[in-house]
Amino acid sequence: MIEFVKGDFFDYTADIRVNTVNCVGVMGAGVALLFKNKFPKMYEEYLRECNQGKVKIGFPHVWKDNEIFNSTGVTIINFPTKDHWKNPSEYEFVEKGLVWLRNYLLDKGNVTMTLPALGCGHGGLDWEKVRKMISEKLENLAARILVFEPSSSVSKELSPDTLAALKEKHIIKVAPNDFNYPKKLRGKSAVEIYIKGNREIFDNKILSIIVDIKANEREREAVLKCLHTLPDNGIVYLLGYNSSFEIDLVKDVLTKNVRVILMVPYGILGMKIRKDLIPLWDENKITVVSIAQPNQSWKINESINALKFRFKISDAILIANYDYGNLQKYEKELQEINNEVFYINYWTTKVEFYNRINAKQIGRNRETHLPNMNPILETLH
Repeated sequence: MIEFVKGDFFDYTADIRVNTVNCVGVMGAGVALLFKNKFPKMYEEYLRECNQGKVKIGFPHVWKDNEIFNSTGVTIINFPTKDHWKNPSEYEFVEKGLVWLRNYLLDKGNVTMTLPALGCGHGGLDWEKVRKMISEKLENLAARILVFEPSSSVSKELSPDTLAALKEKHIIKVAPNDFNYPKKLRGKSAVEIYIKGNREIFDNKILSIIVDIKANEREREAVLKCLHTLPDNGIVYLLGYNSSFEIDLVKDVLTKNVRVILMVPYGILGMKIRKDLIPLWDENKITVVSIAQPNQSWKINESINALKFRFKISDAILIANYDYGNLQKYEKELQEINNEVFYINYWTTKVEFYNRINAKQIGRNRETHLPNMNPILETLH
């Protein structure tokens, strides 16, 4: 029997507890860190088996607490949702683990098992998809399976100092079950969001501009021409705020006097406004958003999660990368989103990657020789 519940899963009595992990022995965040701190001997054995290559996708690590004096009798299943901690979780990995888990439970009888939202916290997976997978793979078992909603699994209590800093800077935290959670993300995302600025901006048409942080001059020029060709009203621009090139684009957009969402791939309390942006900074038109913990430093995984978040909340995406190799790892996500994807066309032949994600090319207007942005404008109006 499957029950979807909320709260702290350690408050529930259970015979089996599932912990989400990687295959390289790191338990540094989220659910895994809680388990590491609570069961240090479990972590030692898990690390040893990772080093021996025994923990693999579809082959979880099983540990039983057999301490004589303070034994809980609990069995912990370290369930890999990613191969390396630096990488995002994969739906295929979750599916393979669920097949193994079903077989494991078949002869366990009426046990109680707690199960977190597999891969939906720091792993960045869509909770609605994972929820469906859990329901299908673990149905009709004798075990009582308590599945915890994402916000219950990974939400952290913030320290008084952090709460005070958020309040001082007028930053709010919005959870997936809050009434003011962005409508576009309901059912698509299960992460907490930290927002500074106008929350209602998410209800508007949003264009996300994806750039290569190491863009060459040709790419830079192409992006700027696209921005200058777009109108100065009616569109909300969603930009990254990390590399110097991204911040240069922010400056250029702010000179257009338009509304902007800035996505920071680290804790929102760590954001600093570059000096040359200060004269252009208008908090009535700029909204800063982050899905990382408020004091979190930049990590590659946070950057990946931020990019996936941008995919989900945009109405249209413009990809400006000449070297699109790094984007191919997000092919499934780009194929499955409901919004339109466009790309700046640098080539004389079709690019198979863009064909596979059904992206539409942005070429030049024959008369003006400027980028033809009409396909994007038609999508956003």
